[in-house]
Amino acid sequence: MVLLLLLTKYSDISGQGQIAMPTAERLQVFTDRELYIAGEEVFFTAFNISNDLPQDISLILYAEIVSSEGKRTSGGKFLIENKMAHGSLLIPRDNITGNYYLRVYTKYMRNIGPWSYAYCSIRIVNPYREDILTGNDTVLLPTQTGEEESYLTITTDKKGYHPRELIQVTILGSGNRPGKTNRLSLAVAPEMASEENTLQLPDQDRHIQQLDFYPETRGISITGKLIDSTGDNAIRGARVNLSIIGQGRDFMAIQTDDSGRYFFSLPAYGGYRDLFLCAAHTREVRPRILVDNDFCTSPIQLPSPVFILTPEERALAFQMAKNIRIQEVFNTEKLDESQSTETDRAFYGNPSYVLYLDQYVLLPVLEEYFNELASMVKVRKRKGEKYFKVLGGRPEMGIYDPLVLLDWVAVDDPSKILAASPVNIDRIEMINEPYIKGDITFGGIISIISKNADFAGIDLPESGIFINYLFLNKPSGVPFKPSASANIPDTRNTVFWEPSLILDEDNKASISFTAPDTPGRYTIFLKGFDPSGNYIYQRKVVEVMAD
Repeated sequence: MVLLLLLTKYSDISGQGQIAMPTAERLQVFTDRELYIAGEEVFFTAFNISNDLPQDISLILYAEIVSSEGKRTSGGKFLIENKMAHGSLLIPRDNITGNYYLRVYTKYMRNIGPWSYAYCSIRIVNPYREDILTGNDTVLLPTQTGEEESYLTITTDKKGYHPRELIQVTILGSGNRPGKTNRLSLAVAPEMASEENTLQLPDQDRHIQQLDFYPETRGISITGKLIDSTGDNAIRGARVNLSIIGQGRDFMAIQTDDSGRYFFSLPAYGGYRDLFLCAAHTREVRPRILVDNDFCTSPIQLPSPVFILTPEERALAFQMAKNIRIQEVFNTEKLDESQSTETDRAFYGNPSYVLYLDQYVLLPVLEEYFNELASMVKVRKRKGEKYFKVLGGRPEMGIYDPLVLLDWVAVDDPSKILAASPVNIDRIEMINEPYIKGDITFGGIISIISKNADFAGIDLPESGIFINYLFLNKPSGVPFKPSASANIPDTRNTVFWEPSLILDEDNKASISFTAPDTPGRYTIFLKGFDPSGNYIYQRKVVEVMAD
């Protein structure tokens, strides 16, 4: 429905009746600096700078650290709000020294390809490995340039500061530009680690020619295709079940479209979760499930300069590596992960009836617990095959088959369920009312929970697959945390980071932070866009003096 509205509102219909797809987004990304040590986090902010698209055509941003060939070393997914997203990516500790890129895109932009994504070049140094990522270009990277005379200026209360002294920064607009903007980011980092690194690629035609990836208008999604395992024929109109296992468990079901494709919009969970995907049981065909890669795998060849550090940059990298090591020694705080906002209840709520098997004499087979005891579920036969029937007063209960779950995973083959040993079953929860999930109606729910969360030892449907799937990245903290104690060194490599700087009604913003213990020259740099969409890059250098 959302896509149909987009096509109706933003597309032209030709004389042949063909519909032109709406254009994809145009993004811009900024990082807190340009030089990093392996094991650090790259903090970034990304802005949707498209003016011809609805506010929320995509709600999910994909961010990756990639090599010049597009090989990913780290990646994450982040919420887009008010055309802006921010977060951080951890550089693996075994990352080879070399030139890399941080790139961002939406799933909808994958219909065009990686040349339409936004990129920042970054340099990564691994002081614990001698190998270097080879480069073959001697030319400098083409970077975006800001206005020579920006309408924003950066001022500080002083030019030099002592360690732990308060640095006060003022951002002020000249007033000759109409309105104000919140498409700004501000960072403070060592001078030689703060080069301009926004890669300027040739403008790309953003019109969609073929729609392989739908815009994520409702949140994170998982897509794929259902085919016949004996060939490559798409299976149309078949039901695909998706189960989210573990805390925050959930179940979804959807019918494949005319091309055999399916689309699930997932909850806004964080981190990795186990999913189980399977096709509904059928004897006509043996289905095979294909799952789209959630990150881009299209090849690309970006500029690949030879990695070179000047003597001054080598000294800075050495100091930054020492700073990280000092932080690790003195950082004894542990994150409190005991609190969780996610519910551990079943997605269907409170069951109508629960059958605890241990409360009865052990019966030889599971079927007898349904048929011999006072239960609202019975096992019947239809054309010689057994099936489950949930008893209820609603007429829909006689039309639709029930949803049968084993440890929260949908199993449509009754013979597999009935093969489970009662010794391995803890309880059976039942709902004897019609249950609607998405656009599919079920004649009640039968939820079987094993004692050891091992699916009671049965074989799950052969068409099913388990996926350890990355949901949203958890909200990132700040890359700096000044120490309040004089006995704990303050060795921040990024002194300050504000991913979304907001100017007040007077076109002004005031910021303050403390100077680190590491002496040297630090750059305050402001990146973003003015109200007219012009690129802004302003910088000011301050010095932290040794005591």
